[in-house]
Amino acid sequence: MRAAAQRGTVPAVAVAIVLCALLFSGGSSEAPLVWIGGAALVLAGVAAAAVAAGALPGPALSRSGLVFFGFLGGLVVWMGASVIWSAVPDSSWGYTNRTLAYFGFACLGVLTATLVPQAPRRVAEVFAVLLAAVLGWALLAKAVPALYSDYGRIARLRSPVGYWNELALLGDVAVGLALWIASARESRPEVRAAATVLVFVASVAILLTYSRVGIGLAVLVAVAWVVLERNRVESLAALLIAGVPAVGVFLYALSLHGVSKDHQPHAERVHDGWIFLVVTLAGGALVALASLAAARAQARRPVAESVRARIERVALWAGLAAAAAAAVVAIVFAGRIWDSFSNPVTAQVANSAGRIGTLSSSNRWTWWQEAWDAFTRHPLGGTGAGTFELTNRLHRTSPYDVTVEPHNTPLQFLSETGIVGFLLFVGGVVAAAVAIVRTRRRTRDPAVTAIGLGLAAWLVHMVGDIDWSYVAVCGPLLFAAGALVAGAARRPVPRRRPLLAIGAVAFALVGVYSLAAPWLATRQLASSGAAIDRNDFAAALADAKTAHSYDPLSVDALMQQAALETDPVRARRLYRDAITLEPLNPETWYQLGAFEYGQRRWAAAYHALDRSWGLDRHGPAAVKCDYLDLVRPKVTGYGVKCRGFRRPVRP
Repeated sequence: MRAAAQRGTVPAVAVAIVLCALLFSGGSSEAPLVWIGGAALVLAGVAAAAVAAGALPGPALSRSGLVFFGFLGGLVVWMGASVIWSAVPDSSWGYTNRTLAYFGFACLGVLTATLVPQAPRRVAEVFAVLLAAVLGWALLAKAVPALYSDYGRIARLRSPVGYWNELALLGDVAVGLALWIASARESRPEVRAAATVLVFVASVAILLTYSRVGIGLAVLVAVAWVVLERNRVESLAALLIAGVPAVGVFLYALSLHGVSKDHQPHAERVHDGWIFLVVTLAGGALVALASLAAARAQARRPVAESVRARIERVALWAGLAAAAAAAVVAIVFAGRIWDSFSNPVTAQVANSAGRIGTLSSSNRWTWWQEAWDAFTRHPLGGTGAGTFELTNRLHRTSPYDVTVEPHNTPLQFLSETGIVGFLLFVGGVVAAAVAIVRTRRRTRDPAVTAIGLGLAAWLVHMVGDIDWSYVAVCGPLLFAAGALVAGAARRPVPRRRPLLAIGAVAFALVGVYSLAAPWLATRQLASSGAAIDRNDFAAALADAKTAHSYDPLSVDALMQQAALETDPVRARRLYRDAITLEPLNPETWYQLGAFEYGQRRWAAAYHALDRSWGLDRHGPAAVKCDYLDLVRPKVTGYGVKCRGFRRPVRP
């Protein structure tokens, strides 16, 4: 009894961590990653220690599963090593931490699969419930403005994930899982009806994100499920029963400005939100009743095989006709499609429902070119993990071209970690795919197909977005991948290996410290800023020094110290230390130039400010009549006239 309780604790806590990642990750922010990723690492470390101590059975990983974890762990190590040559060491540390947290989720997945019978099916069932909660909350927050006030700024559905495209991706995963349950003839009619309602909820949520790739992937996941699994008629019925009302609710929602338009007053969002809630509940009730009636009718009188074959043939020909029509349109309008896709940076797509009908890349093509150029300059090790923001600043030709990532995860790894990091990523993907296919063949469980389609959708989505920055997506999906690559059977409880157990716990604790240190530094910098606001400069300097002790790679901590130093010699040395850490960062050069301007060292100020402008011609040094324009005449004898402009304040 006690052993069973111990074996049930790890999966239960792991599911709770996955739920926290889905609901409370705070978008791409750093603070939630610390406690969510830290919890995943600690639980994985404790569970691994229990395995090493002989308290729990160990995972029986297949060869492809071992290769998957080897490549994923190698990617973490390589990202960490890139700090040595990184253009932005602090960012590389942060990105390594993010990948380390994801590695913890994958380890939790394989450990959970070891402890749970019929793990793929149980994981799929739990994921369906968790995603239903996420998508249900997303629609509820749209209907009740008090739950998420930022919809007054941008209306696109995104809570609780924080980014519409990532929420749409979770909806795509939910579509595959819901179709698996809805099409299972052996399931109770009530369960199948609930799954069909999940298809409806996911469809409405995906449409309200206005995510073009999300909508396309939902269609592809549904088509792939119908093609790959045998209960095609049931799947088609679920799609029809759920899809038509979902489109109807979406079209009606577009007429409600408080739901579909940006910058709407709170009163209108409250009024239209309640209408949207009533309409959505009515649509869900209609779907539930229709699907329940259909499931019960099928239970009483199963569909004849001849009728099934006829329906499948009609669906096949309809699908082929639609695919052929799409191919013809793509060929005829190929030039226009390409022109729209590679649009200039000054012609961005608005965050309105009209974007669904456009083919613009929203500047992705430009960012991909910038990332590729960075790779060709640094092919082996890249520019350092998490450094594309600097790459973009060094390459951009427009002030509108601003991003942190190139919106293409494989290309980002190629640019930031070189060919080595890219091959580690690709190797992990291939190994996971091989392991999952073998698991499907071995178990013959359609739940594996459902999860596998979600993971495939994630892989495609990564080619066009910033998935790696969102623990709400990467954490749960790598947990699922870890569960699917686990072996066929549990190993017997191994003999005790205390040193290995201590090593597992130590690794987890080191990982938690690595996650926490940059976050603690950020908190100390915020405390330093608050001390400045209350004119307590001694406390501000002390906090800045503490921040630097937590994160010695942070140029922000160095520049904060320099700005607070009363000794110009020490301040100058700190600014120089920041430049040594990030010599290609235009901000470090700008801050040094502003300091030298305040010291009336015109030549030194001009050199630093001109260097900042040369690195980023749309950055702070490019502002008219800022420090560079003011100091240039003092050094060169020529420059723009700044009479009438107020002298800038030292940052």
